[in-house]
Amino acid sequence: MRIRKLLICTEPRNEIETTLKRMYLKRVQEMFKKTVKVESIFNIFDEVFHGLSQISTVSEDLYSFYESLLTITSYYQHSQAGRGSLVAKLLEELGTSEKMEFEFALIKLPQWLGQNIKLEKSELTKLKFDIVNKSNENLIFCELKMKVYSGCTAGRIELMEKFNKFTKLIIQNESFRNCIKNAGIKNIFLIGGILFDIEGEPATTQKDEEWGICYNGLVRGKENIINTLKDNNISHKIDKEKSPEKAFLIEFVIDDIKVNIIAVYGNEVIKTLFVGKQKYDIGYFKKQLEEILYDDLWLAQIITISERAVLDQNFKKNKNLNNYVLSILKNNEMLSGVKEFQSNKNNITLKKVTERIIEKINQYDKNLLAIRPTPAEVIIKSSSGEDYNLKDYVADIIQFLSCAEVRNILIRLISPKNQ
Repeated sequence: MRIRKLLICTEPRNEIETTLKRMYLKRVQEMFKKTVKVESIFNIFDEVFHGLSQISTVSEDLYSFYESLLTITSYYQHSQAGRGSLVAKLLEELGTSEKMEFEFALIKLPQWLGQNIKLEKSELTKLKFDIVNKSNENLIFCELKMKVYSGCTAGRIELMEKFNKFTKLIIQNESFRNCIKNAGIKNIFLIGGILFDIEGEPATTQKDEEWGICYNGLVRGKENIINTLKDNNISHKIDKEKSPEKAFLIEFVIDDIKVNIIAVYGNEVIKTLFVGKQKYDIGYFKKQLEEILYDDLWLAQIITISERAVLDQNFKKNKNLNNYVLSILKNNEMLSGVKEFQSNKNNITLKKVTERIIEKINQYDKNLLAIRPTPAEVIIKSSSGEDYNLKDYVADIIQFLSCAEVRNILIRLISPKNQ
């Protein structure tokens, strides 16, 4: 067992973490509410739950926690829950820039550059980029992937297609070019950047190619851009010489504007994004990022899935609506252990409290301990390979319940007046 990095149990260090904690707390509370109430039968059986029920010998007739799953899935898929803003904030600190913006739509470019030109709305001008940066005569657009497998083939093709559309726009739209020229821009960089490999180390061309399928999407997208340049009779250069941090570079000039389309990795992403005005390297970025990545959401989701399944199994086998969360909340001695850990958060206290709670559960509901393995054990073992057992599982629940806001709302839910 180990102390988890839970922001909901931590005093925020800055404004970003304060906002994140508020968001995390709301989601964790909503998920944990699903662990203590049997609200409805889940009739539209999902493949995810079906697979889970098979590998963990849990009944297929699981109770509904679909709402919480959709919430958390949406957060991961759309980079919500503050992660996008956190990465943006960290990136801004890595170099010197005149101005930088995130999730930027091209239709806003004239005003952003201080121009009076108004672009006509079209499929091309509605393009959005992860990052736009202005540095003297340079205008940089960046599409960022955190890891080599982020978005995989479809994500890479989409990334390069965005650059292809930008290429069509700057070739075909004189107003767009005038906007750029009038702002004193002479160089445009379209950066496809990949920061980390599978192990979380700075990404390289070799590591990306080893992943295979994603890299192929990058190459396919590059060929589409080259075809667009050929179709429009635009002279261009292709630097195919690979380096550890660069896959390729396409250069062309249109109306005295030099456009550079480049696929880069690791520290070269930061270096190119700031056009040489880099203050910190990717090692610094990684350290800062690791300090603000918390376990709240993914772990709360796994525990919610697991506790709902255990609740279902205990009722079907023993006619007892009970699981580990309910056992702890309904027993004053166990709750005192949770509060003891809350006051003294270290591994020694956690181990002692965990063993005491498991012993108490054995006294009051032996059948609960017989429902093994819990889905959480199966999920974590299979996904991470770490040795994760019942003690680890109970220890994780204790840590979530040590957050007074989570614990108190659950106690109110199970109080007799709410039954």
